Amino acid sequence: MPFTGQHQDGNMSNGEALGIHDMPQATSLEGMGIDRLVPEPQDGPTEYKLHLLLRPRRSFSAMSTVQQVSGSHLSKSRLSRSENGMPTPLPKIPVAPAASNQSRQARLQSLTTQLLWRLQQSSPHHAASRSDLVVPTLPDSLESLAVPQAPGKLLPGLGDSQGALYEIGVADDGTLVGLTNIELDESLRVLHAMASSLGCRVRILRRIMVGDCQWREDVGENGKNKPKLQTARLWVAEALVCPDLGLKSSKRTDGPRPLKFKGVAPQDSQATPSTSTKACDSTALRTDQLRVSLTGSSTSGKSSLLGTLSTSTLDNGRGKSRLGLLKHPHEIASGVTSSVTGSLLGYRDGLLLDDGMGANSQVINYASGNISSWTDIHSASDPGRLVFMNDSAGHPRFRRTIVRGLVSWAPHWTICCIAADNEVDTSGRPGATASASDVMGSACAEIDLATAHLELCLTLDLPLIVVITKLDLASMSALKPMVGKILSILKSAGRRPEILSPPSGQVSFDTETINPDDEREVLGLLSGTSVMEACSIVPIVLASALNGKGIDKLHALLRHLPIPQPSTLDNEDDFAHDFPLPGTLFHIDEIFTVRETHQSTPQGSIESSLDSILSGHLRHGPLVLGQQMIIGPFSTSAAETSLPTPKVHRATSYPKLRGSPKTNSTRRILPRPVSGDFTVTQRSEDPPDPAAVWRRVRISSLRNLRLPVHSLFSDQVGTIGLGLPGPSTIMDIPPLAPQDHIRKGMVLVSLPDESSTDALQAYNGLVAHFEANGPPPFYPGMSVIAYMASVRASAEVFNLHALPNEAVLGAGQSSSEAGSTSASDMNFGAIHQFKMTLHFSTNREWFELGSQLLVMPASAGDVSISTGNKVDKTSVGLEGVVGRIVRGLT
Repeated sequence: MPFTGQHQDGNMSNGEALGIHDMPQATSLEGMGIDRLVPEPQDGPTEYKLHLLLRPRRSFSAMSTVQQVSGSHLSKSRLSRSENGMPTPLPKIPVAPAASNQSRQARLQSLTTQLLWRLQQSSPHHAASRSDLVVPTLPDSLESLAVPQAPGKLLPGLGDSQGALYEIGVADDGTLVGLTNIELDESLRVLHAMASSLGCRVRILRRIMVGDCQWREDVGENGKNKPKLQTARLWVAEALVCPDLGLKSSKRTDGPRPLKFKGVAPQDSQATPSTSTKACDSTALRTDQLRVSLTGSSTSGKSSLLGTLSTSTLDNGRGKSRLGLLKHPHEIASGVTSSVTGSLLGYRDGLLLDDGMGANSQVINYASGNISSWTDIHSASDPGRLVFMNDSAGHPRFRRTIVRGLVSWAPHWTICCIAADNEVDTSGRPGATASASDVMGSACAEIDLATAHLELCLTLDLPLIVVITKLDLASMSALKPMVGKILSILKSAGRRPEILSPPSGQVSFDTETINPDDEREVLGLLSGTSVMEACSIVPIVLASALNGKGIDKLHALLRHLPIPQPSTLDNEDDFAHDFPLPGTLFHIDEIFTVRETHQSTPQGSIESSLDSILSGHLRHGPLVLGQQMIIGPFSTSAAETSLPTPKVHRATSYPKLRGSPKTNSTRRILPRPVSGDFTVTQRSEDPPDPAAVWRRVRISSLRNLRLPVHSLFSDQVGTIGLGLPGPSTIMDIPPLAPQDHIRKGMVLVSLPDESSTDALQAYNGLVAHFEANGPPPFYPGMSVIAYMASVRASAEVFNLHALPNEAVLGAGQSSSEAGSTSASDMNFGAIHQFKMTLHFSTNREWFELGSQLLVMPASAGDVSISTGNKVDKTSVGLEGVVGRIVRGLT
């Protein structure tokens, strides 16, 4: 329990010797109304320590605070003072023998472990770690530890700790015993050394005089040692140990003062970034982070392959290796993945081989020693590479989950899994791949699901790896037709397929290191190519999670694949915004709701936090702990979330709408005109006031791939905890309220200029340009789904225009300037580019001009799953067109 009373600024007489420049002024216990503290709590961040000395205490002949003190043994009663004001004498206690250096080091390790435990007690969502504890070493020639100049590397898992509060000179029962000035200084030195070894700093909150003491000491006088009575004051101190997050204390006298620096929004009043902000997250900077998404048809072996990569567990043909990845009981029961699941791998370089082409890299996963969490993988892979892999659904019924895995997280590379028995009947064998008729019904027997997933990846222009899984179920001769088909599809898309040497004979499955021959092959494939050229290469790997064949080649690829730079616009002038873009942009892909927390901090205050944890991708950064941000756009009214349905009748020549009754009942059906420009009437709305669709929040916690950090950097993914914002100068933007509903597709942004809210746009539609080799698969009035970054929006085609072959519209050009033609006059066979206008059906959205846009029919493929009615035998539901957004409609 912390002392009550006011802080007083000042310097301790020997503060400079300790390296402490903000020591509080010493105060007296008298007049503070404090006699003792409550007994030490067993749990929590508060620790009582009689002393932190690495040697035995001297014996006192008298003390005014307790009746008997010898080391840490004391009685609970106090002595009254004698008439002269000094404490009553105590019987002389023999001095304990000096401790050996070994026993001192053991005590130091015990004290450091205790400090770590107290720090973990104040972490609301502590991330467990098996990382070895770094204990300061006591030199043999020194009696005490030197105060370190700067804290060491922060121990993994302590990033979100609120700190530990140490009451030094206080017994476990709360008695204020006290230490002499020399003993207190030495204890503080030890505390600083322990804190520094864990990556923490120490702040002395107060120092209070609680009594007096006496002892006899031999003093040389006239060549003889004579005992002389010595007296001293007794002190207690209160110290706060907090993780060093690169934030320097900022004293305030005039209330909160927002701070600005390049690329980052105003900070919360409690902290300002130091000049070495990025150095605080050295692990994130030294370790490459590669994001990889897995896609493929249902039962193609995606989850089993990822399970083998992340745990080095071979499959048994019935899903043994994937059990640790599946989220839901129905996924375990059916074997069909329906959600996005993440897994983390790590790689660390070994010794270079003689030819210099291989590195004998080490694989860091759950099969590695001393690894129990993602936090341990972070620590063990530093420096090296982290690979964040996302498994996704494959069944067309989960189309939005499939697309989310390919678009939302902005993966650097995509692995498309195609089962080796895709065109071979292996029914009855363990692990056999389900046919299209088994997945979607007999009406869809001729659909090639594997090809549909591959073509979707090529349509999105994703860097690609093709893995032919379940190699144990098909012979090499049976693979030739399927491999030839894959090669034809890749070459027709302008890609360069490269088949890695297939495994032959018995393969030794090494769970700890990558086969040097496989590393040589991968490095030889990528050598001499730029990042752009490497992304056009499509490695084809033959693998089996059952016997481990090809797994080392995948590890070698994941270790050495280049990381593409975040996509930039080919011509920024064509997609110029009329307002300054946010300095920080975070796309929200997933929301986790937790109970509202009111946690006690070591300072004794109560900190409130909101009940939302946001997960997503940081497009522009950095994002710093304590930073105030703007979140949105929110719906302005209930009327905007449900637009009225026009009273019109559809032409009988139109095909019937396919989809569920619920979808059809809310769909806005519009007639197809017989001539004209295919433009339909849409009610006009004025742009909403930013205060109505945007809210202020504060970043209360940050995690990068589950590692607590103080900052996220551009193109990283992570999770964000929201806290209540402090006062701000941002115009008219209210704080987030409990009734405000956060949804996927929203963004967190920072304003480049606090006085202007021009960047806080909320669009209810867009204009995009597309490439086409034939007639567009859309018509005005058609319901579609638009995917861009983390946004998945129901929309309606407002109009279509053909563009000349040479026309490339910019955001500021009108359709007439480019010579657009009406849809009724188009010669579809000659179209190479077309422009489409979409109006969102529900919420307003925020997006960047020039962003990639994927548009799919709203109900394609649904009927084949839900009703079994006969549909186009070539339709899977993954067909769509990809273009670029050139203008937003407000």
